[in-house]
Amino acid sequence: MTDCCAVLSCDFKPGEATTALFSFPADPGRCKQWLNNCHREDLSSEPPEQLHKLYKLCAKHFDPSMISQQGASCWVLSEDAVPTIFDHTLAENNQPASNRKRAGDPTRDISEEYSEIPKLQNDDQIPEDGVGSKAKETLKVYFKEILALTGFSINDANINTDELGGARVQQALNPICVEKIDKKEILQFSENLMQEEIQNSLRQARFFSILLQDVTSIEGKEQIPIFIRSVTVSGFPQKYLIGFLPCDLDAENLFYMLLSELRNKWGLRMEHCRGLTYLVTGSICQKIRDLTCKILQEFPQVVLAPSEPYAFNIWIIRCMPMPSIQKTADTVEEVASLLRRTPELSSRLEGNIQMTYGHIKGEVDRIKAAISGNWEYSTDAFQTMIEILEPFLNSINEMISKVDEETAEQMAKLKLVLRNFNFIITLIVLKNTLCCVSILNSSLRGIISISSTLQYTISNALKLVNKYQQELAVFHKKWIADAVGRAKKLGVEVIKPEVDHEDAAETPLEDFYRETLSRPILQYLVAELKRVFSVEMVRILRWLSLVPSYMADHNFSIRRDKVADANLNNLARPDSFYEELGCWEVKWRHASKRRILPTTVFATLKIPDIEFYPNVQSLLRVLGTVPCVNAEADVYGQYHMVLERCQAYLKATPVDQRQCSMAYIYVNQDVHFSVEQMVELYVQKHPDILQLLHTVCRLLFTTDTTKYN
Repeated sequence: MTDCCAVLSCDFKPGEATTALFSFPADPGRCKQWLNNCHREDLSSEPPEQLHKLYKLCAKHFDPSMISQQGASCWVLSEDAVPTIFDHTLAENNQPASNRKRAGDPTRDISEEYSEIPKLQNDDQIPEDGVGSKAKETLKVYFKEILALTGFSINDANINTDELGGARVQQALNPICVEKIDKKEILQFSENLMQEEIQNSLRQARFFSILLQDVTSIEGKEQIPIFIRSVTVSGFPQKYLIGFLPCDLDAENLFYMLLSELRNKWGLRMEHCRGLTYLVTGSICQKIRDLTCKILQEFPQVVLAPSEPYAFNIWIIRCMPMPSIQKTADTVEEVASLLRRTPELSSRLEGNIQMTYGHIKGEVDRIKAAISGNWEYSTDAFQTMIEILEPFLNSINEMISKVDEETAEQMAKLKLVLRNFNFIITLIVLKNTLCCVSILNSSLRGIISISSTLQYTISNALKLVNKYQQELAVFHKKWIADAVGRAKKLGVEVIKPEVDHEDAAETPLEDFYRETLSRPILQYLVAELKRVFSVEMVRILRWLSLVPSYMADHNFSIRRDKVADANLNNLARPDSFYEELGCWEVKWRHASKRRILPTTVFATLKIPDIEFYPNVQSLLRVLGTVPCVNAEADVYGQYHMVLERCQAYLKATPVDQRQCSMAYIYVNQDVHFSVEQMVELYVQKHPDILQLLHTVCRLLFTTDTTKYN
């Protein structure tokens, strides 16, 4: 493990400040050599990446000439170092000859070897409680090693090898565990215990939201990961991966399968569901859109919200079932990813931005600030892409011969896509149409409260989109002119994409893109605005005004029509709702100006006396459940790490080796459970394994007794 030496016969103890630990090498050849030298054949099936991450050897096994000290507590191992100092004979020499494998019978397994152990006399036996304890502690050690390879976090799993009789006992017992215990069964036990913990957590949270992520290939087929978001009793956001939906079903069957998964496996009732979001790309967009429409129709209390980490306007268009839109959005994200992975290219881009926009005051700093962070998810992502298009192409031309082969190939492919008129006109249209709805992003994120202006803001967004539709000919003419000008400046040929229909081929360029691009986008925006800003969404967002900083700044007052808007199913004590809101109003309207007031939903939920306002607490927890509201993670950032771990698992695991159960275990590794409970469940099912470990423990105890007598 990461805090101890992997050599079973080693006497290294965690915390030894004078002895350094060195990770297994990531190189497969050297890693295998290390394993062979330290006699850990039980780990030979593990990939070198996992061994490098989780296992170490202490300095006692290396020649001193291979280690150099670079500080008071910093030791460096030479690159070609190989462990050569071991004492593997100690445990073998201490065993009775009758218990060793016969050289002429290599087929004998461990269970046959220990079946010949004679029964001990009563005066030679140690107390049965001691034997049982040692055997179970051995199982704990072995289970911990298996689970550590999946990233598990286990409570009470720190094992002291001295309590097990030392390293010699472990060296004798570990091969038995390797041969007799099925790793898949251990993971299944862990999965069941994890499921129980998640069920308890969701039951206490009560309200939840459903998050459907993009399609991924796992277990040989395309599937959609399902996440659940809720708010803990302590007021923290939490997220879990609970399963996968197969993509080969139609929308209606997906609907019933999702409901069955939630109800039968997790004990969740859709009556407590308050939010829904999805993020899918490609050909399945329309199917998932139909699925969400079915959910919203059957359960009107559920609100549709944008998906993290996208801004509202980018999320809407990211899920639009149109291939050209999907390809453009994918290209923008690929450009951003390439810049982050290639610092030299990013540095060259900044220089070219200076050359392109240096004559405009303040423009260089603005554009450089715009491409910092995850800009491809921000409100102005397409505008930023337009602005850096020319300097980015220049940067590719300058860097393509100075990077590795793989990066150069990616740059060459990107260059062909970027130097295409269809890509340029799509960027221009998206930039201009999405500005209509970008004003709604901060409201949906819960950054500010818009209880008094929400309807007005939605109305303005719809009016602006409708104006674009009514005067589309005028606006589109400007967009085409802009796209043609940029294309000519870049030396890009202005042509239409290849189409199958003869009528479309004869249509003028301006008319073609107006009817196939601009008009469908505007129609889609109108439909999505109406879907997202339903009556229930407006009702929920109004309660953002309960955040204390807003109440103090805007002289918030309780009105009976607002009280009537509250969904009584969201409240803890509906009969005292109005009186409680009055007390809440008095508490914050006259708060001292010097006092720092909570500015967000989750900060408000952590107010010490929030429990004296159960209805306000319930409303804020419902707000915190809605996927679009900013989720402030705890000090460990566990909420945001869930999705990152899912992406890391999919990226690091070959497609043909991905398993739903392994993804579930790895992603939800923050769910704590007791390894002792896991051991008890296992020995109840497999008492023979425990009995075998008992026998070996008694034998070792007898050997030690004979030696010292």
